[in-house]
Amino acid sequence: MNPNSDTIDLTNKSIAGYSILHRLGVGGMSEVYLAFQESLHRHVALKVMRADLVGSSDHEQRFLQEARAVASLIHPNIVQVYDVGKFESIHYIAQEYVPGSNLFSYVQRRGALPLAESLSILWQTAAALQKAASIGLVHRDIKPDNLLLTPDGEVKVADFGLARARGQSLNLTAVGVTLGSPLYMSPEQIQGLAVDSRSDLYSLGATAYHMLTGRPPFSGETALALAMQHLQAEPTRLEQLRFDLPLGLIGIVHRLLAKNPDDRFASAFELARALKELMDSDTSEQTNQVLPFSGLVVEQQRISNLEVTQELQKLAKPSANFTETLTSKSKWMIHRFVLATSALILGFLSAYYFFREDLFTNQVKTTAGVTHQSTIQRQYALALIENNLKHWLAVSENFPPTDSASKDYAAKAKLQIARLAIEGGNFTSAVDTLVSILESEYTEPAIPVIATIELGYVSNKLIGNRMWPKLYEDAASKLALMEEDKQKLVTDSLPRQVKEEWGREDNRRQTEAKSSD
Repeated sequence: MNPNSDTIDLTNKSIAGYSILHRLGVGGMSEVYLAFQESLHRHVALKVMRADLVGSSDHEQRFLQEARAVASLIHPNIVQVYDVGKFESIHYIAQEYVPGSNLFSYVQRRGALPLAESLSILWQTAAALQKAASIGLVHRDIKPDNLLLTPDGEVKVADFGLARARGQSLNLTAVGVTLGSPLYMSPEQIQGLAVDSRSDLYSLGATAYHMLTGRPPFSGETALALAMQHLQAEPTRLEQLRFDLPLGLIGIVHRLLAKNPDDRFASAFELARALKELMDSDTSEQTNQVLPFSGLVVEQQRISNLEVTQELQKLAKPSANFTETLTSKSKWMIHRFVLATSALILGFLSAYYFFREDLFTNQVKTTAGVTHQSTIQRQYALALIENNLKHWLAVSENFPPTDSASKDYAAKAKLQIARLAIEGGNFTSAVDTLVSILESEYTEPAIPVIATIELGYVSNKLIGNRMWPKLYEDAASKLALMEEDKQKLVTDSLPRQVKEEWGREDNRRQTEAKSSD
């Protein structure tokens, strides 16, 4: 295998434990393959540097920069990097495989998208950019091609190959790769000026314009002609092209497309707030259908097929009872363990938190000051934006769980409360919350699996509680009954540290199962 050959198809080859199945596409710097990771038994998108670029230090540096930039970003709306390495002379990045389509192809097939769909895509992309901006990362190439759409309606932002951290001054502009796409590039980027997260917002505005109208805001025969329009021209007003769009959304998109960065939204967080205010103020049926759950734990899918619905109900049938996920004896043992060791744990935690701030317990444990929303969906969306204890508590307090939908939202809010406890290191509080989830009622089958995995994690942290292997085994058996996309939804919903430990344990179990065969 000569990696310096201009045309190499790696299909049916094996690279560093990845069995390559077929080629998905070719980009400016790399080829992307669908591959199977043997060690973890999962499909990945394997991005391989083009053979003709191997040996160029500039290209290799840019290729590695992409992996490093996105590896620190763990978010449901960002394609996750799993691994980066070099096999013989082949540089590769293994990342999350997203089945489905990108936004460009989707709009090509369907034309201008409906309001509710467009709002959901815009919201989820804003959430991804907010996460990137939180660590000072600018994507620099937001465009429809880089917004991947899953069959479940999730948006995954891909291709951070041009991303650059704030303050980073890598001299990578001379390697022959266009920095950004002329159809969606911000004026300051075109001029070679310093860019920040507001440049990504301009590109998102151009992308939003495209999905709402079926065409980019500007067109031209050359890249230079396009660039000059971004610098000098104003796009046709949306209200002249779409009579059904609310004025609030039109104002948001045109503000994103402002030539001066100071006239745009200051951040993706500010954009998310504007979108939420739009949905709160607009009473049209289409806007009310939007369930903007980027950063979601679990979102209940709208399933119209009766047989599929009944099958899901079978999986979830007695899940309202903790006994389905965990035996009564196991539950009693956990409570007994917590009580018996509480003095020791509290003493340990007192000393520990003297040196480490407890992010969970310092949060206000009341719902005072939380705005009561008109629907539980919007209450949950507000909690996702604020992401603090009082907003999550308000979900069930403002909308007591009386029907299947509100019970699901109450359970999902509790999962977020447990996440805050885990991330703050307050494992005893996490146990109480997770046990209460498993004793609650819900219809979404992923909820008890997530709660059981997290309960196994915190039980192990509580001075090595011996119950955690049983909890992990219970979760693994239930996860195996779920469809592959639901399994992925469960693992993606876990807190980072829980997900890492679960992956190690799952790998260990599979290795043991193979050795026993």
